[in-house]
Amino acid sequence: MGQQSDDDRRDEPSLELPSLKVPRFGQRSKRRTESNGKPEAAGADTTQLEPLNRARLSLPALPGPAAAAATGGVVGAVGTVLTYLTMAGCEAVRGTSSCGGPGLLLLVAILALMVLLGAAILKGFEVAEPGSTSFLAVGVIAVIVLVVLLDSVFSGWMFLVVPMVAAASYALAHLVTTRFAEDS
Repeated sequence: MGQQSDDDRRDEPSLELPSLKVPRFGQRSKRRTESNGKPEAAGADTTQLEPLNRARLSLPALPGPAAAAATGGVVGAVGTVLTYLTMAGCEAVRGTSSCGGPGLLLLVAILALMVLLGAAILKGFEVAEPGSTSFLAVGVIAVIVLVVLLDSVFSGWMFLVVPMVAAASYALAHLVTTRFAEDS
C-alpha cells in the first residue's frame, strides 16, 4: 500500500474537533477558511461559508425621536400584555392576581424582556445607543407606573395609558442618551 495523496485525504472524514467558540452577536466571524481547511485570502467572498447568517431587523428610516416614541409604544403594549398574562396566570394557579415571590421574579423578567425588545427595535431603526436608551426608558416607565399609576394598574385603561407613557419615556430617554453621547 502506498502513501495517500492530499486529494485522497480530503475525501476522508476529518478527525478534527469542532470549534466551541461562542459567536459574537452582530459581528461576523474573523475566521475565514476554504472548504479544504486552509486560510483564504482576506478579500475573498465568504458568504457561502458563514454558518450563521442572521436576518437583520430593517425598519423604515425615521428621525430618532419618532423611532424612539414608536418603539416605546410597542414595548409598552408588549409589557402591558405580558403583565396581564402573568396576573391572569397567577390567578388561575393561586386564586389571586398576586404571585408573591415568584411574581416579583416574573415582573423582573418582563422588564428585562422589555429592555431587550426595545433595544432590538431601536437597533432596527438604526438609532444611536439603542441599549442604553431602552434601559433608561424602561426604568422611567417602571418608576412612573409604581409612583403615579399603581392605584389604577388593574384598570383596562392601562392598555392605552402605559404604551403612551412608554412612548414618552423612550422619546425622553433618546434625548438624554444622545445628549450624553455627544458630550463624551
